[in-house]
Amino acid sequence: MDKKYFLSTKDLVTIAILSALGGGLSVYVGYLGNLVNRVVGVPFGAGQFMAGLHVIWIVLAVGITKRKGVGTATGLLKGVVELFLGGTHGVVIVVVSLIQGLLVDAVLFKDSTKEKRELLPYCFAGGISAASNVFVFQAFFFAGVPLVLILMLGMLAFASGIIFGGYISLQMMDSLEQGGLIYGSTRKKKDTDKPFYIRYGSAIVTVIFLISFTVGGAYYFHNIHEPSGSESINITGEVYNEYDFVYEDFQEQEVVVFAELEGSVTYEPPRNYTGIPLSVILSHAEPQDGSTKIRVIATDGYGREFDLESVMNDNEVIISFEDGDYRLVVDSRKEGYTGSDWVRDISRIEVS
Repeated sequence: MDKKYFLSTKDLVTIAILSALGGGLSVYVGYLGNLVNRVVGVPFGAGQFMAGLHVIWIVLAVGITKRKGVGTATGLLKGVVELFLGGTHGVVIVVVSLIQGLLVDAVLFKDSTKEKRELLPYCFAGGISAASNVFVFQAFFFAGVPLVLILMLGMLAFASGIIFGGYISLQMMDSLEQGGLIYGSTRKKKDTDKPFYIRYGSAIVTVIFLISFTVGGAYYFHNIHEPSGSESINITGEVYNEYDFVYEDFQEQEVVVFAELEGSVTYEPPRNYTGIPLSVILSHAEPQDGSTKIRVIATDGYGREFDLESVMNDNEVIISFEDGDYRLVVDSRKEGYTGSDWVRDISRIEVS
């Protein structure tokens, strides 16, 4: 049988290293996506411009080993690594990563395509692989989302895949080849008399990107991210009685509301929700005179602001506690509320 169907020890090590790097950093990229969502004020989607960072490792594995099936193997292993390192999407991330690997293998199937490292097929492989995550998540989580929004997010992810999964991965392979770390391609060798920024452009771009990536991540974890898994919500701000809200302490004041989540990103059909009215929680904190606003903030930094007087007069705005997750529930069919008001994994409520 042709040797191209066998994986050498070096190939296996390459797959293992890139899968580990990809799985670990994909968790990190997910947090940065939350940062982007917070900046633009949406619960999902804006971070798709970084989708190509999830597939760059798969494309690198295929381009370096030049073996069939390597993309699928790398995608599967990368997804498993991300799952066990705390990926927020559970086992679905394994399916997402596996499909990304399958698509890279399909587009770069021909040996000559992998060998020549031509820009168009590599960019297309990176683009379609990165875009696939949008449609897989749509199938699992976002039923009812407008098709036009899904297509827009898919296009954004596709563009990211072209840049990171295609162009940048090719530049990285060229740099590794020049350093003697991988075998050369059948492309014409580069002229050594080319300008410095041409010969080492990929290395410069990579360094700049890594610095930006690190600074952004450090900012997120230091200033925005809050540890999840807490059994309480900190009630703070312009109140006379700051305290940590614990659901069990208020169970006697539970109410049941019939609500529907209808947002631009996700949809949940109408059903009954049990929780504590936000007005009860705030009354216990005793807002100070002159306070007009409250902000409900999640562990990832996402938050929504509400009029204090409106909330205090509406006992159908509740905090539910399901599966260890504090969640703001409000019927999005009511005037003044939208699906984006359903803040998940709440850590803090500020009165101002």
